[in-house]
Amino acid sequence: MASTPTKTATPAGHADPVELLTPKEFAKAQKVSPSWLAKARKRGDGPPFVRFGRSVRYFPLRKPE
Repeated sequence: MASTPTKTATPAGHADPVELLTPKEFAKAQKVSPSWLAKARKRGDGPPFVRFGRSVRYFPLRKPE
């Protein structure tokens, strides 16, 4: 029996979970290096992210309207 997927909560001001970015995509969009993102994750002071097993995904930052 197949279960229906449920939406997970996202941090305020962030996009739908379907639009998550890889570290490489996020780094390019934010004009930082992927290694800076990895170091910021380890320090705990980088942008919000989620882990799916060993995969890391970032929430696209929305532009102010």
